[in-house]
Amino acid sequence: MSASERPDLTRIDLTRPPTMEAFGGYIAESAPNYARLVFPFDLRWCNPRGSVQGGVMAVYADEAVGYAMMATFPDLKTVWTTTSLTLNYLRPITGGDITAIGRVIRVGARTGYVEGEILDADGNLCVKAVSGLLILKRPDSR
Repeated sequence: MSASERPDLTRIDLTRPPTMEAFGGYIAESAPNYARLVFPFDLRWCNPRGSVQGGVMAVYADEAVGYAMMATFPDLKTVWTTTSLTLNYLRPITGGDITAIGRVIRVGARTGYVEGEILDADGNLCVKAVSGLLILKRPDSR
């Protein structure tokens, strides 16, 4: 594909996009305004102290809130882009499955507010995230 070509996003398998594939995640639960994803602990994504690196946590949080939006707008006529993503790191994750939860809190005509949580295998809250979204209609949608 050349740089000027755009992929046909209506044909992408939304259950297994490249980010989820790369990090080994899967959708455990999905409903309008909500998504729960699970990622396996992997030492490749850890810092030298053996806990999951903060940037990886940002990926997990962004995926979770994105899937919550996808469950809210499943028709592919609405798209969004993250305008802000703020994470508060509360405790490290050093093993076990990682759960990322996304919740759509408010959607307006052009903006959305979503929240995310990342839990360790014992259900402890490790990261709290908030995100702002710019909501658009796909230019090729009718």
